[in-house]
Amino acid sequence: MFDKTKTYHRRKIVVVFFMCAFMLAGLMGRLVYLMVFRSDYYQEKADDLHERERSIKAARGKIIDSTGTVLATNRTVCTVSVIHSQIKDPETVISVLCKELNLSEETVRKRVEKVSSIERIKANVDKETGDKIRSYDLAGVKVDEDFKRYYPYDTTASKVLGFTGSDNQGIIGLEVYYEEYLKGIDGTILTQTDARGIELDGEAEERVEAVPGNNLHVTLDYNIQMYCEQAAKKVLEEKEAEYVSIIIMNPKDGSIYANVNVPEFDLNNPFVLPEGTDTASMTDQQKNDALNQMWRNQSVNDTYEPGSTFKIITSTIALEEGVVSVNDTFSCPGFAIVEDRKIRCHKVRGHGTETFIQGIQNSCKQVYTIWILVPELENSLKNGDFLEV
Repeated sequence: MFDKTKTYHRRKIVVVFFMCAFMLAGLMGRLVYLMVFRSDYYQEKADDLHERERSIKAARGKIIDSTGTVLATNRTVCTVSVIHSQIKDPETVISVLCKELNLSEETVRKRVEKVSSIERIKANVDKETGDKIRSYDLAGVKVDEDFKRYYPYDTTASKVLGFTGSDNQGIIGLEVYYEEYLKGIDGTILTQTDARGIELDGEAEERVEAVPGNNLHVTLDYNIQMYCEQAAKKVLEEKEAEYVSIIIMNPKDGSIYANVNVPEFDLNNPFVLPEGTDTASMTDQQKNDALNQMWRNQSVNDTYEPGSTFKIITSTIALEEGVVSVNDTFSCPGFAIVEDRKIRCHKVRGHGTETFIQGIQNSCKQVYTIWILVPELENSLKNGDFLEV
């Protein structure tokens, strides 16, 4: 009886031993897997746990006209953030940030008391205000310098240049079309922290510097642009038009020297609708539609009848076909009859007697009825496809 019990316990000990050995082998195998094969992954995790990362915004590339005038540049601003684990006097922090940033106590308190590694309070803060907040030397408050897009000439070429949003990303115009080249590459600031997220004293910051964006040189000429803008505003007022567009182009290579679409908008305040707009009674969708209409580049997005510009073609055809000469004379009574249609001249009283050259200079309708005689255009005339200006 004694021998049987002894043998039984021996078997149990052996079973337990092998079970323990198997478990230890499994744990060792797992440990080797984590330490050898997954070491890079967990090293990265450990670094993330003990490093706090803050972004350094890249300076966006400038937009420069053909004469070297800077049409779009950057202005230094600040981003104010708080680190919850480092705040020693939350009430003082809340009071100072409310006062300097002109924010409600409810908004600031919610962000200051939020438990997170870093919480942004406000971006695009004037540098003067950022420096003032920094002078308080509040524990847990970080003021990092940033960049905000700035347009020195406010409304000039607004619908061509476009603008950026709060994240400095292009929204319309050249700003969004050349976003890839203008935006640059953001940098980072890395600081060492303990397990509680508190920055370690004596540990230097590690900086990865930002790479500025590329400058964009355009064919626009600021002086020509301003001259055209003044002319367009004068026409807008005299004709009481909804808008006036002007394009100045080099016909040899297609270079655009000016592209005006008045009324323009303020590039430094692109989300402010024109003065007199009743925004109080507008829905969000109506406001968005009004903004899109205000930003619209009519000279590019809208369609037009060729108008008097097409008269050059018809005159050239008429001269080439020999149906008229530069010395021929015409009489303009203020309209021209083409079959069953009466086409009025822009000068209602008519231009009277004029030569072919004078008719072109006056953009006279009577002179341009000569294209009726050009055989190549007869079918178009019969189909009613002739041009009315």
